[in-house]
Amino acid sequence: MSTTGAPSAARAATAVLCVLAAALIAHAEQCGSQAGGALCPNGLCCSEYGYCGSTEAYCCAGCQSQCSCGPSPGPSPPSPPPPPPTPIGPVDPDGVASIVSEDLFEQLLLHRNDPACLAHGFYTYEAFIAACDSFPDFAGKNLSDEARKREVAAFLGQTSHETTGGWPTAPDGPYAWGYCFKEELNAVADYCVPQPEWPCAPGKKYFGRGPIQLS
Repeated sequence: MSTTGAPSAARAATAVLCVLAAALIAHAEQCGSQAGGALCPNGLCCSEYGYCGSTEAYCCAGCQSQCSCGPSPGPSPPSPPPPPPTPIGPVDPDGVASIVSEDLFEQLLLHRNDPACLAHGFYTYEAFIAACDSFPDFAGKNLSDEARKREVAAFLGQTSHETTGGWPTAPDGPYAWGYCFKEELNAVADYCVPQPEWPCAPGKKYFGRGPIQLS
């Protein structure tokens, strides 16, 4: 009887066993309690039975980890628009508005809203009148008309000088560029004088801001 077929049969049996072992390894539990608490790669869901996948069978009922059952959430709703600005209260017809009209204000500060001015859009006539009305002693009604006009003129002259962006050959002259700035330029120093009683806030600077920037 020939024995040449025996080694071939043995090799075939070994190959079959290797294929079966590979199949068993491929189908062994991959995650969860069945695999020592392992997580699925690439964020896949771990099913109730310890297998990785991304369908409902893996990610919903019985899912052990990285579960994402249900449709993907839609985009977040857009943010609500900002509330409208608080309207300025009624203007006192006998207040500073009776001395400085809006047209005069625009003429005196002709270029304050020029794109070259860092404060463009900041100073408005309405805000100016509201601020004046908040301080009834400013150009108060107990003064004569001439005294009231002088007080307003002095204020506008000083503040426009401190915030001017004009130069000798500027369009409409150097004095038509008041209220061009609202912060001190090139403020290198922080103007902080440390005192135990009134310490400076950390990281803050105390240079001039607003139209009243005394030199």
